[in-house]
This record gives sequence, C-alpha cells and structure tokens, in this order.
Amino acid sequence: MNVTTEIRNIAYNPATRAFEARVTVKDNGLDYTYPCALRAPLDMDAGVVSRRLSELARRRHSRDNRPMHSHRPDTVLSDYLPPEVTAATDALWKRLLRAA
Repeated sequence: MNVTTEIRNIAYNPATRAFEARVTVKDNGLDYTYPCALRAPLDMDAGVVSRRLSELARRRHSRDNRPMHSHRPDTVLSDYLPPEVTAATDALWKRLLRAA
C-alpha cells in the first residue's frame, strides 16, 4: 500500500500559536483531506513543520474512526468520457490550480 501526503499553504495562526494546513493523504486512488494544527513556535524549521503535519494526517488516517475528513475519488468521469477529453480536462485544471 503506497500512501503519500500533500500539503498546500501552511499558515501560522498567532491566536492559537499553531501552524495550520489541510493535508491530503492519497491512499488507494482516493484523496482524504484532514485539517491539521501543530502548536509550535513561529521560528520552527519549515521542514520539521511539514514533516510533523504529515505525521498528524497519517495518524488520523490510520485510525478506524475518521470523524473529520473529506475524500474524493481520483477520477470519476474517466469511465464515461473518451481519454482525449479526460486528458484535456485534467490539463486545464492543473493549469488553473497553478495560476490560483
């Protein structure tokens, strides 16, 4: 089983003194997104923050009880659309997400 994580936009919340991020765990073709918060000082090394947020998400994912997560299939429409349409749509979404 190959489980990977992806983190976008880590933010520091001074009110709670914590780094916050949505961490996506990719498992068996499904994406599970978990809200994670790591209480730590603002000057903590960015690599350590990323690693610990990933560990938090993986721990939540490994539990049987997952009260706070969202998931979506890797590609839903690929069964119904020709491969050319799927490839063009995926390329467009990737371009849009990079521009955001």
